Amino acid sequence: MLFVQVILGGSAVFGFVDVIYHIIWGALTFVVLIIATVYAARQLGSKSTLFRTGIAATADYVVQIILGFVALGLNNDAIVVVHLTNAFVLGVLVTYLISFADSAEKASVSMRPQTPSVSPGTM
Repeated sequence: MLFVQVILGGSAVFGFVDVIYHIIWGALTFVVLIIATVYAARQLGSKSTLFRTGIAATADYVVQIILGFVALGLNNDAIVVVHLTNAFVLGVLVTYLISFADSAEKASVSMRPQTPSVSPGTM
């Protein structure tokens, strides 16, 4: 989702698409991030690294939204560059979030007790 967001933002800067598509996709991405963070809190608790990474990504996303609207309002190229740079920071956070979620899922699967299977012919 973030990759599409960066493409839409760049396309809006160069006039290929209207900025409203970047804003709408950004809002959808933010909702997905909130849902993922809440899910992490419910599944792993508020002390988990996954939840804390989700909170950090959410806070950075709020900064990103503010930067985006300031860049849009002032039409300042320097703020646009900061907005783009922060998008990559956000991408790293979300990649870490996804990677950690995948590692946590693999760990939980390997820690589940496995019931011994008995072949039908041995009973």
